[in-house]
Amino acid sequence: MGDSDGDGDGTTIFTDTVDGTFSLQSYCIKVIDTPAFQRLRGLSQLGVTKYVFPGAVHSRFEHSLGTARKSYKIARNIFKQQGGERAAAADGVGVDMDEEDVKFVTLAGLTHDLGHGPLSHPFENFLKRLGITHWRHEHMSGRILDYIVTNYDVDITRSDIPRITQLIHGLPPEHRQGAGVGLWRPGRRFLFDIVANKRNGVDVDKVDYLQRDATMCGVKVGCDFDRLLKKRFIKVIDDEVCYHWSEYPNILDLFRAREAMHRKVYTNRKCKAVELMAVDALVAAEPLLRITERLDEPGDFISLDDSLLRTIETYEKNYRSKLNDVEEKALTKAQEIVRLIRTRKLYRFGNQFTVPPEYLADSRWESMKRHFTPAEVASCYGGSDIPGGLQPDDIICDENKIDHTMGGANPAERVGFFRNYSSREKYYIGQHQVVGIMPHLFQERVLRVFTRHQEERYVRAIEEALRNWCDQRFGSAAQLATPVRPRRQQSAGSGAAAPSDVPQLVFTREVLINQLTDGMRPQGPAARVQGGPPMAGAARGGGGCGALGSVSNSMREGSCSHSGGHAATTGTASESTPVRAVLQPAPGRSWVPTDGATATAGGNAAAGGGVGAGSEDRAAAPRGLVGEQESGRVKRQRTSGRHAC
Repeated sequence: MGDSDGDGDGTTIFTDTVDGTFSLQSYCIKVIDTPAFQRLRGLSQLGVTKYVFPGAVHSRFEHSLGTARKSYKIARNIFKQQGGERAAAADGVGVDMDEEDVKFVTLAGLTHDLGHGPLSHPFENFLKRLGITHWRHEHMSGRILDYIVTNYDVDITRSDIPRITQLIHGLPPEHRQGAGVGLWRPGRRFLFDIVANKRNGVDVDKVDYLQRDATMCGVKVGCDFDRLLKKRFIKVIDDEVCYHWSEYPNILDLFRAREAMHRKVYTNRKCKAVELMAVDALVAAEPLLRITERLDEPGDFISLDDSLLRTIETYEKNYRSKLNDVEEKALTKAQEIVRLIRTRKLYRFGNQFTVPPEYLADSRWESMKRHFTPAEVASCYGGSDIPGGLQPDDIICDENKIDHTMGGANPAERVGFFRNYSSREKYYIGQHQVVGIMPHLFQERVLRVFTRHQEERYVRAIEEALRNWCDQRFGSAAQLATPVRPRRQQSAGSGAAAPSDVPQLVFTREVLINQLTDGMRPQGPAARVQGGPPMAGAARGGGGCGALGSVSNSMREGSCSHSGGHAATTGTASESTPVRAVLQPAPGRSWVPTDGATATAGGNAAAGGGVGAGSEDRAAAPRGLVGEQESGRVKRQRTSGRHAC
């Protein structure tokens, strides 16, 4: 594609889901065609997120190509408009930039993720679990780039490597005091705003991964990413990449998209459960795989990719060497965790708590968060469902930080804007100038608890422990998120039964007909359930079991005594099948024989006698009601002599 579109003029054509068809410069192709770069095909961009979002199977390889393409597009446009030979004639807004700077920026975008480990960011959590806190994937990216330059024929000199790696870090080195010498001349700070912008967070790395991740996961976000790459909206003023003032809402949407992706995908509680399990599997397998021994040498490190989980699963088949007791135990434990991932028996989520914003605004949480540990949270459990109490190993504490890249501040207020492309001055937009609703704090911390156990009692226990811990730390007014719905208890040999502590009303068709009928007719004395309040539609016929109260779960605990083939309720009935009530005559009416059959003795049961009081044997069933036609269902129920209680 031509330069007018900002793409390279190389001969290799890439067809991408997000960026469509584009090409890259030949110096990029030579780096891409090396084993160290091709390794990125085996690194999922979102790690284990694909176990929750099936479409999230894209790799660091596609993301690196997309970032290189966007880096080249912006750098090339700035160079053409304000740099090179045009700098002096750029009406006072020229920049110190040449063609080689475009190359450095593009290669920085291409190689910025070379140093990522297996499973992406969970790999760094794995290292922290082992006490390795100094390791950074950005540093490893520079070392792998040096490895590529040393071992392969690429268009990069050794003196170029520091320039590229510094662009990857996003911060220029300090110039020597008073000398003004170094790798970068003064006036070139804007080059660091393109790939990894530490000034305000608006960079091509973020644009590419947000657009790509949202597309592959099927999540809708509101930012128009392509507008942020248009040359008419970008200009360098005072050594800073600035945007046209009309792009302020779109830049806000960029950070809102980041927040949405963190909330919906990156910190999704199912994704977090799989991440925690993957980290546990790597920690368990470390005595066998010795992953940490491959962190120093780039040649060793590039042998690590996402196939580690598969390696754990099939270790005995691929490596037939004899294992010692420590290695055998490590392999067994790691394989069990991977098996649970494959069979979707994930760590159970208890509940979560959002730290009050005032604790973030005044930094109180920074001193409090050291107390959010499994040991301290477990000590807050006061229940008796867990024999011996809740132990630290029974609970996993997870803190999620969601912000707009600048903590509690609005990063859009640090972005420079210009009014039109001929402007020579930049300005910043404060919160009071924004038309729309803006939050006062642009971050939140969500505290979650998980358990490695599958039993419901552990889920309830860690939830109670978190609630008690929050009460102690934040006061009794602290509230957890909506509790998770408890799993239904399995009855012996059958399916799940409804929770016994939740009363359920089951109304059959006949009971509803009784209620409607009684509401339409003149009412007599209300029938009463024994020991209960008056109830409309209660059974009035001798021996009938149609009382409304008998259909509540909380009242189905009594027993039925049968007289003359009819069950007389003694207060409540106890059956798993809901009561099928009998349609009873309206107040003031009675069953009468119309074809020689005998009627029920005594007519309607007296209301004061209670349900079932004064019931007598029936003779042959009548054919109808006085003034009404009897339904076939009622006839069958009366004549069958079988009434379920």
